Amino acid sequence: MLAAVENESESLLTIGELSRRTGITTHTLRIWEKRYGSPESIRLPSGHRRYLPQEIERLRAVARTIKLGFRAGKVVGSTLEELHNLMGFESKRSSKVPPSAQSDFLHRQYDSNINQWLDWIADFDDENLNFEMHREWGLQGPLSFITNLASPLITQIGKNWECGDFTVAQEHFASEILSNFLGNRWRQQNERKTGKTAVLATLPGESHSLGLQMCAVVMSTTDWKAVLLGSDTPEEDIIATVNQCGASLLCLSVSGCYGASRAKPILWRLRKQLSQTTEIVVGGGGAPNNLDGIKVIDNFNEFYKWLNGPAKK
Repeated sequence: MLAAVENESESLLTIGELSRRTGITTHTLRIWEKRYGSPESIRLPSGHRRYLPQEIERLRAVARTIKLGFRAGKVVGSTLEELHNLMGFESKRSSKVPPSAQSDFLHRQYDSNINQWLDWIADFDDENLNFEMHREWGLQGPLSFITNLASPLITQIGKNWECGDFTVAQEHFASEILSNFLGNRWRQQNERKTGKTAVLATLPGESHSLGLQMCAVVMSTTDWKAVLLGSDTPEEDIIATVNQCGASLLCLSVSGCYGASRAKPILWRLRKQLSQTTEIVVGGGGAPNNLDGIKVIDNFNEFYKWLNGPAKK
């Protein structure tokens, strides 16, 4: 079929035209074609790609089903009829969503939000990204925002960078936007805190600090006061700050890039040099297990519950 329309190039659409008429960014269209083989492009003798006009209505339907919470991988290659059936089914069941399905539906909505945010990051669109982050923060609150949106978003940004879908510039852009947004949120609450103090830091040579920002947001919903040192903090500075602040807790973020083997000896030294009354908590993809006197926490919900445990009051 594609060969039959090869010569009708005047009726075909450029990717920019397809983007404008569907509301789907060119970056997303390229990613979909690369990952899912759809929308299928026609290669002209000149080497340029073109798209069939029929794709407009189908892709508009794809966008609507994704907004309903369906994963892109499940619907991008669907026919228009299949998409209409999906939307009709979702409409019929929307008034009676069984409890067992509510969680899945919410996760699909979160996935849809994250995919849209990734598109804005790809386009360096800070205006839309900031607006939607503020809106979701107001709707969900700090803990839900971190666990359902910020944390999986950061994970996906890393995956996009690793597979070449994001450039270093796009990864840095996203990190800067998220760091500024999260920093402003938790600091507003932290200024009025009078409870126990926790020092938040990364190990020497660790450049990833978004985990600390998310940790500080979770801490801002409790009575704990955070002192954030940021990335690449020398051991002696971590120890001096804990002692100077009389901190009861030291929180350390170790990224997967940093690695457990690199972190272990430094964590051992910190544990030996700090008072046993100062607890040490470690999280992140590179957090090592089975270190005496150091607690590893796998997710932010668990961290929130631990901070609010009876022994921490």
